[in-house]
This record gives sequence, C-alpha cells and structure tokens, in this order.
Amino acid sequence: MWFKRQKYVPKLPDFLALCERNYAQLNRYLTAEVRQGQRMDIQVTDQHCYRLTITELARFTTTLQIELLQHGSFFTPRFSVRLYHDAQVAEVLACQHLSRIAARYDYPNSQMLLPDEKRQINLLLRDWLKLCSARGYRRDSLVFA
Repeated sequence: MWFKRQKYVPKLPDFLALCERNYAQLNRYLTAEVRQGQRMDIQVTDQHCYRLTITELARFTTTLQIELLQHGSFFTPRFSVRLYHDAQVAEVLACQHLSRIAARYDYPNSQMLLPDEKRQINLLLRDWLKLCSARGYRRDSLVFA
C-alpha cells in the first residue's frame, strides 16, 4: 500500500537559531575593521587549509567566500555566506554548484535535492565551523588582497 508523503514544512525558529549560531561562530574569525578583499587562512590539519575571503561589504551585510586550499583535489568544499549584521544571522547563499537555494523542495525532483536542502547546507556550515573551532587555528590574520 502506498502512503502519501507529507510535504516538508520549514521550522523558521529552528532555522533562525541555526543561522544565529553560525553568525556568532563566523564572527570569531573576523577583525573589527573588515574590508572587501581581506583574507584569512584557517589551518585545520597539516594538509587542509581553508581560506575565508570577504567578497562583498555593505552597511548591514558582509558576504564571505569559504574554500579549501587544496590543489588537485576531487572535492573542494566551497561556501558563499552572507552575514546580516542587523539580524545577527549567517545564511549560506551557495554551496559547491548549488546557488539560490529554496527553503523547500518537492521530492523527488530533477536535481535530487532534499526537501530541506537549505537547512542541510546551513548544518554543513555549522559542522565546518565546529571543526575549525575544535581543530583549526589561524595561520595568519586577515590581510588585504
């Protein structure tokens, strides 16, 4: 017997709490005077170093690019994250090949995205930030590009 799958309904308070935690964690890696083009490297292991780059700066928002600095790797994680300073939340705008992420997707879909893909990608950012907090250290401070 086939059952009717219920549509995924985003839980906004939970999602905002996740984005608030990500904002607080990302804020630890920024200096007081942030400028477009600044970069900072975060060494997680001897072989894995991530670069955090300020790509866009506005009055109430800052956009960051986070990427693995490993040449020749099959999988190179890359995030584009926007920090909303007035609301104190961080939201993933793009991850790998995926951008303009919807809050909910029907399932199945042609791209095989999860119904809660936006939440999952923000959880991935949370996990990356936990890794940096537990094992990472700054290789050098923010510098101008």
